[in-house]
Amino acid sequence: MAIFDRFIRYEWAERALAMAVKQEHPEELQEWLIEQGLGNESASRTRHVLSHLWFDVNSSTNVLRTNALDLFSTVIATERLALHWGMAITQFPIFRETSRVIGRLGRLQNEFNKVEIVNRVLEKHSNQTTIRRAVARVIQTMVDWSVLSTVSTSVYQVARSYSIQSSVAEWLFRSLMIGFPEKYWLLPDLLGAAEFFPFNLAPHSVMLYQSAYLTVERDSFGAEVVGIRTL
Repeated sequence: MAIFDRFIRYEWAERALAMAVKQEHPEELQEWLIEQGLGNESASRTRHVLSHLWFDVNSSTNVLRTNALDLFSTVIATERLALHWGMAITQFPIFRETSRVIGRLGRLQNEFNKVEIVNRVLEKHSNQTTIRRAVARVIQTMVDWSVLSTVSTSVYQVARSYSIQSSVAEWLFRSLMIGFPEKYWLLPDLLGAAEFFPFNLAPHSVMLYQSAYLTVERDSFGAEVVGIRTL
């Protein structure tokens, strides 16, 4: 399991994405990170996380990543956040679980603290020291990415909701579903997935019926469910 064990500034993720679009080598990213003031070891470990996002071409998510790189030229700057987010929840289970926990807490209460987030993520893991550290890095990263705002020491709230175009929303849905290709999601559950708390996805329900990648069907109870289309 890849561990999101480094704080990732948004500008670093943007640099990695831009380099991937240009098909540059990730080793050049490490040199750039050193120029930004990181030490050799820190730059190496940070590059490792960024490589899982945008350079890990041998992974099972290569098609998803390639599609994201294709979207790069069609999206506005604020929509690129969705691309980083989707790759993060796909590549890093702790990022995904932390996002889910924060999304659920954000629906229940206006503010929440780090202890609440960490404890809920830890419920599913035994290696608590490593996971605790990773969750802290994810939270720190989310603050820098402007999806969480700091209320006071270790107390946060959801910062805002971002709007995205339908092509990006379709890709984002796939980023959540690709880890469980045989699973069908109830349509309301997918549209309201807690992992997507920074984004307004409600306007994109119609797109799901038109998607070349996703299929909407009815289950035995007559409920609409969404799955990944076999191409």
